[in-house]
This record gives sequence, C-alpha cells and structure tokens, in this order.
Amino acid sequence: MPVLASKTNSSPAAAAEPRTLLEGGFPFAQVSSLAQRDRYCNDYTYAVHKWWARRPPAVIRALLLAAALPANTSAEDFWHAFSNSDEALHGLSVGDPFMGGATTLVEASRLGADVTGIDVDPLAVRVARVELSRLDREAFEVQAAELLESLRETHGKLFPGGEEAEPLHYFRLRETVCRECGELSLIYRNLWLARDRGLPGAVVREEGGIAFCPICDSVHHIDAERKLLECCGRRHPLGAGTFSRAGFRCPHCDTLAANEEIRVGQLPSRLIAVEETQEKGYRKLRAPTDADYEAIAEARRLAEPLPDLSNESIAEMDSGRPASYGFESVDDLFHPRQRVVLSTAFEWIRERDCKQGIRDALLLAVSNALGANNALCGYATDYGRLSALFSAVRAYSMPVLSVELNPLHASAGRGTLTATLRRVACSATPRVRRHTFDPQGGEAIAHRFTAQGSGRHTVRCQSADRPLPLERGKFDLVLTDPPYFDFIPYSDLSLLYRAWLAPETETEALGGAPIYPVGEDPAAEFASRLAGVFANVRLALKPRSPMIFTFHTPHQEAWDAVEKALCKARFGVHAVFPVWADGRGGSHGHAGNCEWDLVFVCRPRDTAGPVLDADLDTWFAELPGEEIEQSDRRNMELGIAMAQRLAA
Repeated sequence: MPVLASKTNSSPAAAAEPRTLLEGGFPFAQVSSLAQRDRYCNDYTYAVHKWWARRPPAVIRALLLAAALPANTSAEDFWHAFSNSDEALHGLSVGDPFMGGATTLVEASRLGADVTGIDVDPLAVRVARVELSRLDREAFEVQAAELLESLRETHGKLFPGGEEAEPLHYFRLRETVCRECGELSLIYRNLWLARDRGLPGAVVREEGGIAFCPICDSVHHIDAERKLLECCGRRHPLGAGTFSRAGFRCPHCDTLAANEEIRVGQLPSRLIAVEETQEKGYRKLRAPTDADYEAIAEARRLAEPLPDLSNESIAEMDSGRPASYGFESVDDLFHPRQRVVLSTAFEWIRERDCKQGIRDALLLAVSNALGANNALCGYATDYGRLSALFSAVRAYSMPVLSVELNPLHASAGRGTLTATLRRVACSATPRVRRHTFDPQGGEAIAHRFTAQGSGRHTVRCQSADRPLPLERGKFDLVLTDPPYFDFIPYSDLSLLYRAWLAPETETEALGGAPIYPVGEDPAAEFASRLAGVFANVRLALKPRSPMIFTFHTPHQEAWDAVEKALCKARFGVHAVFPVWADGRGGSHGHAGNCEWDLVFVCRPRDTAGPVLDADLDTWFAELPGEEIEQSDRRNMELGIAMAQRLAA
C-alpha cells in the first residue's frame, strides 16, 4: 500500500523522520539526467496539441513515485518502480490546480491514481481531456480519413500542382512603399529561399541553393556557397537585404522605417516561389504560375462570407507584438486559403455524427495544425522546414519570409492535417519509449514501458484561487507548477486556438483572470492570489498530506511573494531540491533565464517534519559536469533561504 494512504492519520510527533522518499534521498541528479535525454524521445500523448510549459514527464513521474514510497526505499526498488510500475498510486487521489498541459495528471493516471485538474484556460482543459481519455484508434482513423477525403474533394483545387508534383510550401514576401521616395520595394533579409548545406536532418536537394532576384522575382538554382546573384543586369549580394532589426531600409533612397511605422502585418504580400514534392525525386522550388494566382483569388472569394473568428482584439496581447506588426484580430493571422480549409474542417467535425470522445480528438487535431498554418510561419532555409508559430519562441513573432503550408498535403510537412491527425491517432498507443536509470551500471538506459492510465479523471476550467468545487480532504497529494513571477502570458497565446475551437463566433472564455503579477503592486497581488490557491489546496488535501510544487526565479521579490503565500496558507517546507526544467526552450533560451526548477515539499505547519538539509555545495556535488549559470545559482540560493525560513 502506498505510504501516503497509510500515514495520513499519523500524529505529528510520529512523523519527525522523513516520511517519504521525497523528504529523504530523492535522486534529483539522475532524474534530471533522464529528463534531458528524454527530449529526443516520442511520447505521443503529449503530442496531441501544442502547450507551452510542459514539465519533463520523467521528473513528474519520479516525484509522484517518491511521494508514495517510504524514505528508506532502496535505489534498486525506486528505479524498478520507475521502470515498471503502473499501479504504484492505485487508490490515491492526485490534484493539480495549475494543470496546464496536464503532465502531472497523465503521469499520475499512468501510475493508477484518480486525478483532478484545474486550469483557467479552456484550451488546457480540452487538451487534458483528450490526453486522459482512452481513444478508440480504429474509430478515430475512420473519421479522420473521411475528413481528409472530404477536404481534398472540396478544396484540393486551391493547391494546384503538376501530374507528379504536389505543392507543399508557398513563399511570400511583404512589399511596402517608401514614405520618402514613393518607390515600391520588397521586404527581405537576404535573397536565399532554400539551401542544402549538408546539415544533419536537413532536406536533401538536387540543386545546392535557391534564391530570388529582388527586381524581377525570378527563381534561380545556384551553388549553396555562392555570394552573388547575377540577374537583371546587376550583381546582387545574396546575404544582403532591405530589412534588419532596425527596420526597413529603402533600397532606392536609403530611408529607414521602424517596424511600428511600416506595420508589416498589414502590408500586401507577394508570392515569390512554390516548393513542390515529387513522386520520384527531390523537392523543387519553382516560380508561381497563373494557376497559383487563380487559386489564391478563388480562396479570397470563398473567405469573404466567413464569420469573424473572435470578438476579442489581439492587438495588445503578448506585450503588444501583434499591434506592432499591424495585426488587430485573429482573422488577420491567417491567409484566405487557410481560413477556408480550416473553417471547413471545423464545421465538418461539429456536424459529424460520432462519439464525443472522437469529436474532441478530431477538433484538437485540427486545432494543433493552426500553429503551422498561419501568416506568422517562417522557414528554416538551411533545413528545408517550416518554422511553426510558437515553436522557436513563445511569442507572436513576425517572419520576414512568410511560408504558407499546404494543409492537405498527403505525405510531407509536420503541420499538415494528415500529420496532426496521425499524432492524435498514435496517442492511443500505450507503449512509450523513454530512459530509466540502471543503479548497478550507474547510467541511463533506453527503456520502453506500457503507459495506459487506469484511474478516473476530472478536469475543470476555473481560476484556482476561487473556491474549489471539491470535497474537503479529497487529495492524497497535490503536485503543481504555479505561474512564475517573470511569466509568459500563455492565455494571450492560446487565443489563437481558442478562437477556432469556440462554436460560431464566440471565443472560449477564460475561467477567470490568470494569476500573474500585475497592477500597482505586482508582488503583493501575486502573493495574495497565490495564497488563495494554496489555502484551497490545504482544504482539499487529506490531513498532513503533501503539496509539492516547482518554482524558479532569480528575483528576490518573487520569492518573497511565494513565502507570503505559503505563510498565509499555513504551509511549512519539509524538503527542497533542484530538478532540470528544460528552461532553454523557446523564449527561456537566452542568458539570464533559469534552467533548473526547485521542488518544494510542503505540509501543513502543524505537521512535524525532518530537519531541512539543503545547500548548494551538496547539490552541485551531485550534479557532475553540470554548468550552473549565475541566474540558477541565484535562484537556488534564494529558494534555499526561503525554505529554511519556512522549515517545519
């Protein structure tokens, strides 16, 4: 029987020693090593839809197991359970008030627990429901095939190709009129469209490189190492352009215009080239044809009567980036062909007579294609891949070379409807490839295990600082990841998806205001609202059961806010240790951001606990070869200091 279930009613005096492996000997160095290796492993459950802040599944699985194992559990027993157990949490109830992408719920369910998740974002709720449901793969694939067949029959003509070629990518550049000289010019960073430089994983091309002439728009197949392009009686430097971080510089009169002046998102775009896949042979880039222009005109005609996607403006969202580009609504973020095909897909699914679980999965698959089918998609020139929105940076970013994907392509492209439907279908596969730790060999090894959730699940859309509609003493443990003080506004980003998923023209509303540090006193506001969440968690926990949360920040005021929240909710800290958090993904990837989370194991302050034993030297000694940057050192120092002040 799990230790959590057996010790809930122990008296405080009887619990002075570490009660679980979380509070005595958690192998954070080995677990962090596994999480780093697992970045390159497929777990299809987490691929059903984009989410921006997933905790590493290996870390979450290990924390859940350690919370259910006694402190004297041997390394061999822990790693055996990590690799093989699917019933370690059977009979326990696990909660997460900041559910997000539902990693805690999925991993707890895989270990046999009943799970409850709460999130303010309805997109998170949709994602969690599909991740936690057992998908009927055969029924789903039948509906997915019929959807694709219907879309290709009605809209395949919008993507004209040859007998043995199918268009995959459409390359577009914006054009602007100089405010000084009145000349029309293209906006571009350089003249390259694609290059084959022999990089690992890149598309192999018959020609070394493809570039365009900035005067006549003609497409040229040249050597990838060339420096100049000769066309229209001139020699054009391939690496030069009219746009840089400073803005657009007119090639005719050298006038500089900043992004805010040209509002590039509102400028007309010009189709420069089309990339096609061949039935036999390499991909090729060609110049646009009359058929391409006719298809675009037809798409504009079909898109005119479509209703607006959202009544909510995006202009001021994500720190005002869309506004600086000239975008005001969700509709502005999509080309006419994308509006037509995606609108038809969503309408087809909503009108389909099928089970709700299949419908939810279909909607999520089409929604997941939105990130690769919008006007903010760029192109990795040297790799031959589309750069989806939010894939490289967790923000609305405007590429200079915009690429429109053919969402109906049958075989290529990671963001096509075929690809996103396939990912959801694969989520029904219970076998997962990850890594585990071999305590005898002292190293990480590849491992496959069955990951089929057996517990019941409940998810709700609401703010976690509102009274929770839960019975008191429901949870055996809570494991969560609160919003960070230096936050990314995920609710701003999710509007792109919520606008499409909502019925008719109404955007799916947030379940309340996200808990971010805002207002005249951001730290006080953050502390007050986080205290409300922690107080709700305390009521929902069984007596003396743990609340475990991860957090990182190099800022003292943020740690002060967390400390105030814990004090107000009357929680003490029984253990603290670091785990790797994949902090270099997306907009966390620059210097100064934290790569390591701190894990805090908290119990109500009337619960006696072990003497808190944590210091940087001990942690660093267990992390051989790890380079801990200054921001993480500061993060760890402040976190330890807070934990010591709150130690039970």
